[in-house]
Amino acid sequence: MILHDYLHRLPRGDKSILSSDFDYTKLQVSYLQPWAIGAFGRLTTTVEVGRTYGEIPLGLMSVIPGNQTYFSIYNTFSQLDFYEFVTDEYATLHVEHNFNGRLFSRIPFLKKYNLRAILGFRGVVGDVSQENREINASGLVYRAPSKEAYYEYSVGVGNIFKILRVDFNFRGNYLNPITNPDARKFGVTGSFGFYF
Repeated sequence: MILHDYLHRLPRGDKSILSSDFDYTKLQVSYLQPWAIGAFGRLTTTVEVGRTYGEIPLGLMSVIPGNQTYFSIYNTFSQLDFYEFVTDEYATLHVEHNFNGRLFSRIPFLKKYNLRAILGFRGVVGDVSQENREINASGLVYRAPSKEAYYEYSVGVGNIFKILRVDFNFRGNYLNPITNPDARKFGVTGSFGFYF
């Protein structure tokens, strides 16, 4: 196993420097690993964990990255709205498997198009500490996926006309029409790119 990508961030707020309003340390670590699975294609996994130490307002919390655009953006959640979940500690998992033509090459009339089947899964769990709930007691409603991990999954087709990819995204949970009436159950996203 070869370590493909490892990234960490350590933002720091200190009241003694430039009259900052808050003392906090935000630690974020992510790890991306591609896996070649022989003739079955390529699996890419990304794990990210983060924690903020200190009392912080809503604007400094870790926002779980929702994606309300029509573009597929890796490491975001296609069915989440912006600011739907905020946390001061979290862990995310993104898994994407590209079959590299293994499935579509078995269908005679699709074989000539060299299409790629892609499956994806994304999940997150997180929480907000009691101290940060108290400092943000402004009446603004915010949630964290603490009692149950949020997840979504996707089925995609890549290499359309050699440059286009389309993903069909499905929200797995947090679909209660009373507590979350605007939840998007299904969405379509796409991306362009040249892959050689």
